[in-house]
Amino acid sequence: MLLVLASFNFQNPKIKTGIYGCVRPGKFEQAWQRYFHGITRYTVGSELIIGADSTFKYTTCGNILTGKWTTVNDSLFLHITRNRWRKDSLDRFGFNGMWPEIPPKPIGYKIKNDCLEQIRKLNATDKDIEVLKFNHSPAQDKTDP
Repeated sequence: MLLVLASFNFQNPKIKTGIYGCVRPGKFEQAWQRYFHGITRYTVGSELIIGADSTFKYTTCGNILTGKWTTVNDSLFLHITRNRWRKDSLDRFGFNGMWPEIPPKPIGYKIKNDCLEQIRKLNATDKDIEVLKFNHSPAQDKTDP
């Protein structure tokens, strides 16, 4: 029995370095997620670049976040060191006197094959899901004509 357990690989899932883009599920999957998981909203338009040197650049509709990433078991954590507005004028002058803050906790994603998934609870009844799918690695850019 001990020999059988020793033969299993309990390592962390390997995170692929490269570019991840946001994907929206199809109508059937949306209905499934709403009915069984209470997911009513979907994040779209985000991009995450995972560097081999443990750095990342995460671009949302309004912000550009950078920092270092780590993995623990089947999860990826983004430890943010810089958060800026995507629009240069907002980054320079702020939005109503406010600038983006660095969150006190890292952003976490579940690693699922070629995808990263995050589910957020918005209120008592609504949940949001963000699915980032691996698109390609920067090495592929160098080999493509």
